[in-house]
Amino acid sequence: MYSQESCCDKLFVDFKFQNIVDANPPETKGVYVIRIRKKGKTSIEEMIRRTEKLVSKIGWKMVEEYVIGRVKRLSRIGECPVIYIGSAAPRKGSKNTLKGRYRELSNRHTIMFPIWVLLYHGWQLEYGWKTCNNPKEEENKLKEKYKKIHNKLPALVER
Repeated sequence: MYSQESCCDKLFVDFKFQNIVDANPPETKGVYVIRIRKKGKTSIEEMIRRTEKLVSKIGWKMVEEYVIGRVKRLSRIGECPVIYIGSAAPRKGSKNTLKGRYRELSNRHTIMFPIWVLLYHGWQLEYGWKTCNNPKEEENKLKEKYKKIHNKLPALVER
């Protein structure tokens, strides 16, 4: 289990966190974060290897490359429990909400495959959120603060 006082806790004091498998975020705009609550017993390398073996049986190279490309991001997980920072409804008129982004983790989000792999292997994750008026601006600020602490973005973030 990760300590309640991790390297980035101060960045997320105003966030509400719930277990990712049954979180109930609001239908509003804001920023969200995914963090590890407890690591599973299977190593990241083994999770990636097992996923590669399973996905190779699909026989569709394009799908294999896409899924494995996303799953290999898991190799970036380090000591920090924060693995993703994102925003919901960043553009004026956007219909996406914190609840909508949460739902996308089950069916189309760019990090859904790595999340599924972690959950399958017994890792416990949390979905945290904070409502705000300028989600994209807030997301960028959080990422910059995270980068100042770690000299890199969270494990599953590409940009």
